Amino acid sequence: MQWVHLFLSMGYLVTLISPSKLKSDQDWGTLQLPEGVDILPMPLNRESVSEDLKRLNPEIVMFDRFILEEQFGPHVYPSCPDALILMETQDLHLVRRARDELKDRYLTLEQLPSGFYQTETALRETSSLIRVDFSFVVSSFEEKLLREEFEIGSKKVKWVPFFYERPIVVKVSRLSFSEKNHFCWIGNFRHEPNMDGLRWFRNEIWPLIRKQLPNAKIEVYGAYPPEEVMSWNNVKNGIEVKGSALTLDEVFESARVNVAPLRFGAGVKGKIMEGFRYGVPVVTTKVGIEGLFSLEEQKFPGIEANLAQTFADACVKLHEDEQVWKTNSLLALEKMMQVFAASSHVPELKTFIQELLKKKKSQTIPDWMSRLLRFEGNQSRYYFAKWIEAKEK
Repeated sequence: MQWVHLFLSMGYLVTLISPSKLKSDQDWGTLQLPEGVDILPMPLNRESVSEDLKRLNPEIVMFDRFILEEQFGPHVYPSCPDALILMETQDLHLVRRARDELKDRYLTLEQLPSGFYQTETALRETSSLIRVDFSFVVSSFEEKLLREEFEIGSKKVKWVPFFYERPIVVKVSRLSFSEKNHFCWIGNFRHEPNMDGLRWFRNEIWPLIRKQLPNAKIEVYGAYPPEEVMSWNNVKNGIEVKGSALTLDEVFESARVNVAPLRFGAGVKGKIMEGFRYGVPVVTTKVGIEGLFSLEEQKFPGIEANLAQTFADACVKLHEDEQVWKTNSLLALEKMMQVFAASSHVPELKTFIQELLKKKKSQTIPDWMSRLLRFEGNQSRYYFAKWIEAKEK
């Protein structure tokens, strides 16, 4: 939605295209689409896809993740030859999927074997990054990885953090330190890193916290809680499973400490940033911190801890020490304004996109490697796509 608002502010009409079958135009959950945005369901393997794209005749096409580029690229490239083709990666799948296979999870990330990230997913994802005209990543670590491990540099990829418009970039709680009285956790339970981290926290970390703080309480929020999580709901044990939150105010307004016990994953963690917006510092792991700020930034609004005991100790310290909490709370709000405010990125980003459009019109992009991979991809998939279309009929 941040990208949607950016393109709207540049005077564009925006069409959101999805291969999902929508029950109605309102079948996007609680997402409120602004004026100037249309939804176009576009099931794959239909002859009409190319015709729909030609009819739209977009000046810019942005893919959301590399899988969408794989699926729609063979239609987009020949149907929209003059469009600037961009990709917003969300997170690098090559990082997340490689780490999913680690037996010791993040504990071995410092001693990764050579070529650890060079997997089949990496071949697919980096091919997509090269095929498009330009890509954006939200994690500074992932920009560095693409540059150093895969030699995909600044001519193809740029780090652009999440960017919030005023006034929602920060939302200071009205409650004081003493009025905030519990920990909080939030995340989608269908996302494996979330479930793994919460299970680790509940089984190994929470008992250590309760030894030091017998009356400690944590509120757990998230969509699709499984029976396992619901069974943890126990007021006597200090765990309250709340389910889906109607608003983020419900989660962070009265919480003193945000916990994000992530042991693997990729990208940047929205759950941490959303807490920062409310001035709620976090206890998290190296994986949780990774990529949030520039690689040179040393200050972090919270405490990093990677083992059960140190994580528990950090939670107690941040929960009980008012001065430490206030310092980190103010730092959280400061970092949101400095790093994640739209005013810090949007003017430069608009100029950057305009420069890309000029390069597109002058035919300096796509470069030769992009053209080569597009040609090979279209050649290899053309007849298979025709076969699928016939089969679908």
